[in-house]
Amino acid sequence: MLIRRSNLLVPIGDAAAVNDAWRHGADAVTLDFERCGARVSHAAMQAAVAAAGRGAAEVFVRAEKASLEARLDASAWPGLCGVMLPQVESAADVAHAEAIVSGLERERGIDPGSLTFIVLLESARAVWDIRQILSASPRISQAGLDERDLAASLGIDPDPEYDPFVYARGRLAVEATAAKIGAIGMAYPMSVMEPRDAPPADIEKSAATARNSGMKGVLCPHPSWVAPVNAAFTPTPERVQYNRRVREAFAAGVAAGTAAVPLDGRMIDVPVDEWAIVVLATAEACAARDAEKREAVAARVGV
Repeated sequence: MLIRRSNLLVPIGDAAAVNDAWRHGADAVTLDFERCGARVSHAAMQAAVAAAGRGAAEVFVRAEKASLEARLDASAWPGLCGVMLPQVESAADVAHAEAIVSGLERERGIDPGSLTFIVLLESARAVWDIRQILSASPRISQAGLDERDLAASLGIDPDPEYDPFVYARGRLAVEATAAKIGAIGMAYPMSVMEPRDAPPADIEKSAATARNSGMKGVLCPHPSWVAPVNAAFTPTPERVQYNRRVREAFAAGVAAGTAAVPLDGRMIDVPVDEWAIVVLATAEACAARDAEKREAVAARVGV
């Protein structure tokens, strides 16, 4: 089970932010080349990837389409987990990235197929062709919308009172889930505003809304988002306890020869039991991921 609840975006040109990224507890860190005009050396990128991954976060790079080949040449070294591909318009864009990455894996001793893709859809055309895009490569592990750019593509000025992306986000969730890919995104309007000074409770509430609309994680524009986003996508102790009771009640019912049993005023049947299995497995996977990060941080602090 892929646990990538939070993915912290860090400007590659901000050395202090890169060196500090591992301290925030994100499941993943993406080193963002956006607005980085300078050429970054191989040695500098290898050091940045190593620094970002000190806390056991998966490390990605985000490379604009116009400079994709050069950015991947600088970044694709052992230790990198994958590539965030913005501005994806078609399956051909994914195939182009696939060809570049496959060649770099062969050249640099990286396990073939191990570098995964996070694709970002930013236009009406991309949303229309989402099924072809998501099926373009088995490397795609997550997919999301860049709603600010999508608003420009649609020619709209987003109003905080009305969510214009209900259809696009819903289609993303359905198509990605059917393709066994994690849909990622924040609830509107925080998805467009991305306020860095929002109270943690507001961030967690919006992230919980995103989770309940089918999202599996959030791109975090600021470290302050990481903890509340992780909390929103981690089953609470109360949910875990309830779903354990569901499993126990259903097992007792099956043993007694019935496929539906009452629990707290609700009938527990096969679909409810199957969802309880998912919740409990998610809780266990989140706990394991958090333990992995804690151990990595403790080892670093102890050095």
